[in-house]
Amino acid sequence: MRVVGWESLERTMAARVPLVMITWHGRMMAPVWHCRRRNIAAMISRHSDGEMVARLVQRLGYETVRGSSTRGGTEAALDMLDRVRNGQVAAMICDGPRGPIYKMKPGAPYLALRAGAFVIPATFAAARAWTFKSWDRFLVPKPFSKVFLFYGDPIPPVDPSTDLEEFRLTLEKALNDLTARAERMTEENAETLKN
Repeated sequence: MRVVGWESLERTMAARVPLVMITWHGRMMAPVWHCRRRNIAAMISRHSDGEMVARLVQRLGYETVRGSSTRGGTEAALDMLDRVRNGQVAAMICDGPRGPIYKMKPGAPYLALRAGAFVIPATFAAARAWTFKSWDRFLVPKPFSKVFLFYGDPIPPVDPSTDLEEFRLTLEKALNDLTARAERMTEENAETLKN
């Protein structure tokens, strides 16, 4: 796995500033694996498919907070806000639990805005992968495939009076741009990776 931008994330985590990591539902596999066994709380849906994800991330050392945009979101958001303010990193899957794909829900922007947190986008692409026929086009790298994991530059805290929708669009664009960059790098290296 080739990791781009890890140093920025490490520096931000070491500074012990409020931090929210964001990713897309279908692109969570590599960032979740790479950031295992750290002081991270992941917000996971209360839907049935969220149960499997919650069990998996708990085995990887994450603490879980259950809630989503449609079930238990308010309580979960307040729990996450408290955790971030007390030094725990928050991980948010921003287009779940049901999509639409690559369209950010307001939860992560709201959390970052209220906590005065830095935001780091994370995503990945793979040279060879299975893509599920699901709303999120969940990506699973094939065995021995080259994986490109990207962490974006930290997005600094914004003024609390910032419009939530404006901030949501900023974060959505940052994560989509990073995903496109990961895809481009994979495509550009496709021939080299076959050898």
